[in-house]
Amino acid sequence: MKLVATVSDDREVLLASQADLIELRLDLGDFSVGRGKYIITCRRTSEGGLYSGEEENRIDKIRYFAEKTGAEYVDLEFDLHDKFFEYFDCKIIESYHNFVETPDYAYLKKLVENKRGDYFKIATLGRSLEDWRKIVRLLLESEGLIAFLMGEKFRFTRIASALLGSPLIYCYVGTKKAPGQLELREALEILRLLGVRY
Repeated sequence: MKLVATVSDDREVLLASQADLIELRLDLGDFSVGRGKYIITCRRTSEGGLYSGEEENRIDKIRYFAEKTGAEYVDLEFDLHDKFFEYFDCKIIESYHNFVETPDYAYLKKLVENKRGDYFKIATLGRSLEDWRKIVRLLLESEGLIAFLMGEKFRFTRIASALLGSPLIYCYVGTKKAPGQLELREALEILRLLGVRY
């Protein structure tokens, strides 16, 4: 499992030195970084981000930063046209975000089965333990699935999911980027106490 620090500017990049990967949120700020271990993301407003421009421009921006930084991953939304998944030489995290609910298991399972990226990411709002059961079931049945619930009540799922095989734990430095997100130092301490990270 790897710790990902989601950042919105160059100052936060400096705060993320203990992370395994740094997610550059191009929709949240400007970056003047060199090469590094990055996930390049430019989140649309419909997926909880701030980008509201043309889709082609957004993809071009992601591609530019991926090439400039030698990024390890880019994050592309699940509903993008197939052609965009052919634009990148690095690994692709195909993602689905839902800030309203956790859809039924069958819907989520179909998303995972139809993935085009190297990994599939599910981040949905948790409302009940039944939502958590859906995520657990998906994690136990799927390879390369990044999945957890958003919301303060379900913060624990970010660590628990990793213990069930989710390869990435998304954290923040500076300002919180999503509901229920753990601060990087907090996540490191929890993993240390669990004996899975030193």
